[in-house]
Amino acid sequence: MILKLALTGMRKKRRDYLILFTGLIISVAVFYMFLTMSLNKDFIARNSVINHIQPVFLVGTVLLSVTTFFYLFYTNSFLLSLRKKEFGLYGLIGVKKQQIGRVFRLETLVITIGALVIGLALGVLLSRVVSWLLMSGLDVGFAEFKVIYVPAVMWTAVYFLIASFITSSVHSARLAKTPIIELLRSDVQSERVVKKPTLTALQTMLGVLFLGIGYLSLYFMEQLRFIGLFTAPVTTTAGTYLLFAALLPVIVRKWKRNKKANLRGINAFTSGQLNFRLSSLKWVLATIAMLIALSAGAIAGGFAFKNDAFLSIDRSWQYDAALYNPGSAEIALLATIPLQEQNSFHVKQDDTYLYYVREELNAAPPLVTDWETYRVVRPEPLPENMKIEDDYQIIPDNWVAALETINPALAGTKSFRIVPLEQYERITGEEVSILLARTADFSAYLQKWQALEELQNDVYSTMMPGFDPKTDAVTSKYSQFKSQYALASGTFFMGFFLGLAFLTMMASILMFKILSGAANDIRRYDSLRKLGVRRKLLENSISREILIVFLFPGVLGLMHVLVGMRLFSFILQEPYYRLWVSILIFLAIYGGYYFFTVHLYRKIVLSHQ
Repeated sequence: MILKLALTGMRKKRRDYLILFTGLIISVAVFYMFLTMSLNKDFIARNSVINHIQPVFLVGTVLLSVTTFFYLFYTNSFLLSLRKKEFGLYGLIGVKKQQIGRVFRLETLVITIGALVIGLALGVLLSRVVSWLLMSGLDVGFAEFKVIYVPAVMWTAVYFLIASFITSSVHSARLAKTPIIELLRSDVQSERVVKKPTLTALQTMLGVLFLGIGYLSLYFMEQLRFIGLFTAPVTTTAGTYLLFAALLPVIVRKWKRNKKANLRGINAFTSGQLNFRLSSLKWVLATIAMLIALSAGAIAGGFAFKNDAFLSIDRSWQYDAALYNPGSAEIALLATIPLQEQNSFHVKQDDTYLYYVREELNAAPPLVTDWETYRVVRPEPLPENMKIEDDYQIIPDNWVAALETINPALAGTKSFRIVPLEQYERITGEEVSILLARTADFSAYLQKWQALEELQNDVYSTMMPGFDPKTDAVTSKYSQFKSQYALASGTFFMGFFLGLAFLTMMASILMFKILSGAANDIRRYDSLRKLGVRRKLLENSISREILIVFLFPGVLGLMHVLVGMRLFSFILQEPYYRLWVSILIFLAIYGGYYFFTVHLYRKIVLSHQ
């Protein structure tokens, strides 16, 4: 009987359950994709670059799991609110509350299992696409990568089944404590709006104050640093909830009292509808605004981190290649690249020191970054007499950076000596020739830098005993870029798919909240229709009402994103890089849910007219 009741209830509320089902499918797919990318042990072991990405996807999995749990908890409460009267009727005919609770848990379990089956299939496809995009960008092979990874399937299923059981059990316990008369009257209970002008004014002042502090903390994040990282999210969140609690009811009441606006069409009815449901909407809308900021910000942050991999590497490395003992193959390949600058240096080494030629260094001082002014400069010429203290030769700071630029692989392995050419020629030791090359655009020749690095593997094996090309990397700009780009790419995909999942769940929650009250509005729209109001006016009223509900959190959420990207100002050089893309993605998903909500709402309340 319990199974029959559950299936009957699901058929009756299939539209509402479909919303939960859709959000769950996307969550399962993204969750599985993150786990597959972070748990493929053999694949990670064979690809050192992927080691940099693994923690990023693990962090994404944790964030998504927390958000998904609250999504399940929230949507289950909505499902329960839709079924209260039905469950009350079950109680009247003698069904025990424990049995009713089992019906609700069974319904949730069936939805979760269905979402797992479809979500895992979608997750396999998503993992294949994301891994292909990621590995193509990083030039990493697919060896040992398993798209269908059993541990990821197992942990995904375990997490969602446990989360579903916990959330449904909590709501079943709440259901058991609710009197039957309250369940039966759930669809006729009005949501009263309590007017407290003093409290409203206080909440508004505090909301504006907190939001102002939050925005200022974000704007001056580069100066505030860690203080801002704590202050900004706390005060912005508090200000958002206070403003929605205080200002939203006031704005709608002001509109309702505007006679000029309310005398047009059935605007008075529309404003009354909004005013009627404010007490339950305001907290939801505040949460939606924060989720919009998180989701759109996650997508924008992903783009910015990926772009910063190119900007930061150019700031750290002024020269695109430092070739040791370049042979004919390296010289020929380098000749195909339009170079802005090319210099050669010679270094000798013995058991104790690295020796540089003073005249050679002064003739072509390399470009270095002055970390006090953050400007690219050339060091001043080296003096003839340089003191030695405690076996350390005293040279200007910029020349220390210059020697690391010239000799990135060996500079830190031994102490150095800068000597005149005559003395250098008398020194016995292994000599290394180093060629520095620089182009106008490092990113335009990535494949050629990679080819040069592969050619340098043999040189490193000869020059540095113990060097293994399979496990060790050449010390070069391209090698460091590859590691940074791997981490940035992982962050990009994490941000993009987390943002996508957040946006979908957020819009599903808002849609679910609006549609959960649709059944109660059928009588109101039916009464207007009987009074002679045209169907077109009723449809327009629904569109405006839902548009206002979607508009409030959407506008404030986008404001949070526009200001909130300053959060990364002391980490990234261009935190607003391609922000417009994330805004367009948000508008497409949010707008799609708005039109779908309007369609479903009209279908529910106007179906008999």
